[in-house]
Amino acid sequence: MPRVADQDKRKKEILLAAIELYLNNAQPVSSDVLRENRKLDLSSATVRHVLAELEEVGFLTHPHTSAGRMPTDEGYRYYLNVLIKKKKLNKEEIGFINKIFELKVRQLDDLLAETSRILSDFTHYASLVYLQDDQDERIYLEGLRHLLEHPEFQDLDRVRRIMQALETREVLFDLINRHFIERTHVYIGKECKYAPMESCAVIVSSYCDTKRRKGKMAVIGPKRMAYDQVIPLLDYISEAVAEQIERF
Repeated sequence: MPRVADQDKRKKEILLAAIELYLNNAQPVSSDVLRENRKLDLSSATVRHVLAELEEVGFLTHPHTSAGRMPTDEGYRYYLNVLIKKKKLNKEEIGFINKIFELKVRQLDDLLAETSRILSDFTHYASLVYLQDDQDERIYLEGLRHLLEHPEFQDLDRVRRIMQALETREVLFDLINRHFIERTHVYIGKECKYAPMESCAVIVSSYCDTKRRKGKMAVIGPKRMAYDQVIPLLDYISEAVAEQIERF
């Protein structure tokens, strides 16, 4: 009999593999696909059993038309809290971002607009950048068109409801201005607390400067988001903007 620790490790490995495959392919993941793609030294029956256990505890679910599984909101949350392996920006990406700030930013509005554009172009999701400067509020929203690139948003009525929510300032301000301790926080599905946004994930990062000007930036996309890339990107850009904003 395998030890409890070994069983727990195996469940984590299979859950991580199932989530990563779904993030990459947008297709429910079967036991055979898992074994083939991850070279698991386990029988198909064993993998099916573990997938069933993960579904029972609420981390996976399966569409009625498919034998494969896909992550639930709870599964994504466990992935973010426990399993994720974040990637680092490479030197070329950092250099490109810094060069844009150097060449295109001449005033504060340039900084906010270019930041929103960078976030959207890098991720192919929607993005926004917000700054509260004394009594003045500035907000830049970019890349809503990118939502249409993702299979989750082929339903035009769903996209219309999402866009309406994002174009409502009260919704945007509530999403980005909730209190969180860490620099960057993720809201998944129902955590957004707006029915039209339950198919989305929103990653929010905060920044401020020595003049106590405070802002937020966010990326909005499907729950099947490249969290391991987007979170480090937001972390870096929020730090860069906090430095750049000192110029104005």
